[in-house]
Amino acid sequence: MTTIESQHFIFDGISSAEMGLSIIRLDTDFVESPYLANKSIIEEQIFRRNMPFFYGVEQSPLEFKLKLSLLDEEWTQKKRYEIARWLFHDTYKSFQTGDDLGKFYYVICVDQGNLYTVGKKGYVELTFRNNAPFAWAPPYIDHYNLSYNTTKEIIQIANKSNINEYYYPDVEFQLIGKSTGISLKNLSDCGRIFSFNGLQTGEIISIDNKNKYIISDNPLVYRFANFNKNWFRLVYGVNQIEVTGKCDLKIRMQFPIIQ
Repeated sequence: MTTIESQHFIFDGISSAEMGLSIIRLDTDFVESPYLANKSIIEEQIFRRNMPFFYGVEQSPLEFKLKLSLLDEEWTQKKRYEIARWLFHDTYKSFQTGDDLGKFYYVICVDQGNLYTVGKKGYVELTFRNNAPFAWAPPYIDHYNLSYNTTKEIIQIANKSNINEYYYPDVEFQLIGKSTGISLKNLSDCGRIFSFNGLQTGEIISIDNKNKYIISDNPLVYRFANFNKNWFRLVYGVNQIEVTGKCDLKIRMQFPIIQ
C-alpha cells in the first residue's frame, strides 16, 4: 500500500507548506492512505434459487481523512479564514501528497470538520472525497506531426492504466494539405478502426471518446455523420496504431490507476 508519509500536500496547485499547514498523526504510527474504494455487489435473490442473479458491482469514490495542524502557529481568525478559503470549494480540485507527486486525486472537502485547540494551537480533521474510485496518473499529451504521411504511418501509444479493459483518450487532429479524412487502426485491438471522412481541408476535430462528444472548429457543422462510430480506445500495454491521412495529431491522456 502506498502511504502518505509526507507531512505536506498540494491542493489546487498550492503547497500546504506555503500555508503553514502539516499532516499529523496522533496515537499511532500507522498512516491512513487512499488505496481501494468500497464495492457493492448488485444481485437479485429469487425464491427457491440458492444462487442469486449477479449483475455486477458498483464502486464508491475514494474518501480519506487528514488531521491538519499549524504546529506551533496559532489558529487565529485570519488563519482560519485563509485556510477555509483555500480548502473549501464546491468543485473538484487537484490533490497530491508530497511523497507521491506522480499520483493525482481530484477532491472536494465534504465536511468542515472540528477544530481541536488548546490555547489556540491544535489541529482540524477533514474528510476529502475523490471524483473516482481510483487515483490518476499525471496528464500528458502525445503529439504527432504526420504532415508527411502519404500512405500509412505506425505510431505507438502506451496505455499505463491498471484498471478497466479499455482506456478512451481524448483525440484532436487537424487535417493537413488536401486531406479530407483520417483513420486510426489499432493493430493491438483486433484492427479496430476509428475514422472520419468527408471533412473540410484544414479542419480541426476534437473528440472526447469516453463521453462521446465530437467538436469541430467550424461551429456550423456537426460531424457525427462523418464518423464511423468506433470510439478510439486503447488496450492495456503498448498499442500499435496505423494512421492514414495527413494530419497533426494529439492524444490527450490521464490514466486511472490503483497502486
